[in-house]
Amino acid sequence: MSTLAYRPALIAASPPRASLAPRRGPVARAAPSVSVAPSPRVRLGVGHRGAQSSRIVRARFFGPFKRKDATTAVEPAPTPTPEPEDTSASFDLLDLRSGASDAVAVAAQAWERVDDVVMGGVSSSAIGPDLAGRDCLVWAGKCRTQGGGFTGCRSVALKTPLDLTAFDGISIVCGLESDDEPARRTWKATVRTQNNRGEVVYQASFVPPVSLASSRSTKDAGKEEDAIPTEVRIPWESFRLVRGPVVVPDVPPLSADRCGEVYGLGLIMSRFGPNGPMPDFRDGPFRLALHSYGVYALNGEDIDPPCSLPRAAMLGDRSSENSGRTKNSPLSLVLGPLIKLVFSEKARRRKRCRELLKERYGIGEFGARFGKGRRMKAARLGGELAALREGARELVRDAVAAALTLPLRGLFVLISKVAALVRAVKGEKQLPPMR
Repeated sequence: MSTLAYRPALIAASPPRASLAPRRGPVARAAPSVSVAPSPRVRLGVGHRGAQSSRIVRARFFGPFKRKDATTAVEPAPTPTPEPEDTSASFDLLDLRSGASDAVAVAAQAWERVDDVVMGGVSSSAIGPDLAGRDCLVWAGKCRTQGGGFTGCRSVALKTPLDLTAFDGISIVCGLESDDEPARRTWKATVRTQNNRGEVVYQASFVPPVSLASSRSTKDAGKEEDAIPTEVRIPWESFRLVRGPVVVPDVPPLSADRCGEVYGLGLIMSRFGPNGPMPDFRDGPFRLALHSYGVYALNGEDIDPPCSLPRAAMLGDRSSENSGRTKNSPLSLVLGPLIKLVFSEKARRRKRCRELLKERYGIGEFGARFGKGRRMKAARLGGELAALREGARELVRDAVAAALTLPLRGLFVLISKVAALVRAVKGEKQLPPMR
């Protein structure tokens, strides 16, 4: 039994004048012992049935308790388990730290924007070198929910597909610098494994870390500890095949053996999450610093670096992903100018501006072109006559586009129906409708 277990009994048997204050200091000195009379006895425990053990004890006062009780088992300290050696490695496909003087400019040429103007929205973004001179790209813009609600950037058409079968997923080193609410948007990385369906791509969600530079003053933002934010790793198994924002059902996740021919990589910021539009989506300006975009391998020993995006793209052609196959076809030569006229981004933005004038100020179509809207244009163009000419040109252009919209939309519906019929004949799965 421990000595402390019977200390209350010793104190009760002590003479009234004995001091109860413990000794101070690193080593406790024993006070003079006091002989205790045989009665009352201190019971220390019960032995055999009905037999009680008793004896005369000597009371002592203890300071800091240092001696271990003889009955207390002292367990040896556990041997620390050595942490496994980290053999993983990451590879930057942008090659931003190659040492070349134009590395950042070349990496910027390997990307193009893909905003919701293709769906009728008015969001806008751009990706390019950092104006502050850092070795990174900056993707920034404004996302609006009217008519769309997403912005994106992706690699230009790759003349040589990337072989990424030796790697375990995507590695992104980035930092959100516009605000500290990354969870109020949906951020997605994209991987394209086919080059014949522009709207079908593998996507996986992630949350970018908030850059320390966004919460510090401009003077402290360029410090070395803020230069490289945290790396985000996304395994292949997190990528699901989608069409637009809709997951294609009954399709297994992406795997390394299906990454032998990767035709494009990208980023998307959207208000559409896994369960549809986000109720607390934060629209407006955003800014993401992209320090690296590449791949990682859990066992990175003796793995050769993959081909970089600028080399795979052969940057002489800044065309979009799928135009390389059809840009010289008769169909593209005929429909190209009409599509640009009907579905041009500038026309969409003008239309949205007229809608805002009507919603906020009650200005109709005619007033927006030749009334109060004309006075706004005159202030911008420097004269009433210039404003009238621009209003007339826009009216003619919009009238022609409206006349061509119906037949072109009918043609696109016919093409989609024929494509669905071909997939059904080949036994391929039908694509989900885009929302």
